[in-house]
Amino acid sequence: MRGTMSHRTHLYLLATTPSKLLNINLASRRFPAFHTSIAPIITNTISLFDLARIPSGNGSSETRDMSTAANASNTPMPIVHPTIQSIRSMRKSLNPAVSVGFVPTMGALHEGHLSLARAARSQNDVVVASIFVNPAQFLQGEDLDKYPRQLEKDVELLREVGVDHVFAPASDTMYRENHVTYVEPMGFDETREGSFRPGHFRGVATIVTKLFNIVQPTNAYFDAAQCVLIRRITDDLDMDVNINIMDTVREEDGLAMSSRNAYLTADERERAPVIYKALCAAREVFESRLARGLEEVTADDLRDVVNNVLQTESLIKEIQYIAVDDLEQMRPLETVGSEGCIISLACILGSVRLIDNIVLR
Repeated sequence: MRGTMSHRTHLYLLATTPSKLLNINLASRRFPAFHTSIAPIITNTISLFDLARIPSGNGSSETRDMSTAANASNTPMPIVHPTIQSIRSMRKSLNPAVSVGFVPTMGALHEGHLSLARAARSQNDVVVASIFVNPAQFLQGEDLDKYPRQLEKDVELLREVGVDHVFAPASDTMYRENHVTYVEPMGFDETREGSFRPGHFRGVATIVTKLFNIVQPTNAYFDAAQCVLIRRITDDLDMDVNINIMDTVREEDGLAMSSRNAYLTADERERAPVIYKALCAAREVFESRLARGLEEVTADDLRDVVNNVLQTESLIKEIQYIAVDDLEQMRPLETVGSEGCIISLACILGSVRLIDNIVLR
């Protein structure tokens, strides 16, 4: 048995065999949660003893050994749920007064993901994260097969920030045979990103909808790069979940944190901050002109500023787009006033496609 950890109390019981970890999670940060006396015991979760037998990627046969991880800290390891039945059983066991924070990820976690998990931990009784590399949002020829998968490391990182449960399904769990239903956010393939990656937003909208249906979170946490699409989905489909959009987390030199940054060579990584520098230059123009009393700035002016900065970097082989869009539906703007906009761009730096955006208000 483990005593009080931070703001929560966790009681763990081990079954007679190490292959089943029976968990009762009493989230005590909010006293109303204690209207639940003892939640039903969840028997189809996975313990640290079993995690070594979970595929490291969605369908990969590589195994992991986490048998020693439990001793790394007094903070309990998250319970890993490989099946929909398991995570749903946990969710149904909770008292309705318990708030559930949810952080969906594709793994290969970095500080951006962890900042979302910390926010969820500070605002909810129970925190769930998902780790699922969603094939539906990758186009043919993209990096689905080489996308980094590191389940053991990710679970340990989530432990450090206080996540209680990790939903880590395989591809054929989320997209079973004869799966034909998708969520199509109309108009998003006509955005600049959508025109380069047709079907990508459908894949994102579908997996987010499925995860919300499975986890049934009270609050969900995303970074600014996904804010327009996620809010559109939840508003249009009347989903009963509060969406919390957090600022994009950046490296000290301004580069937006991304799992794909691992693809950059040392030289490319050194030069990559020019992307954020270009976006900040557009922000300076926008803010200075409004401060001088101008009511609006043309989108062309903002794009030109971004383009001019990007052109100073010889490693940028292609600027795919620089978009100036509204904050509700990602529709292109001709002028930007006090209502603001989102400026987004995609470029090829060296051999790596990088995207970034900044919100102007």
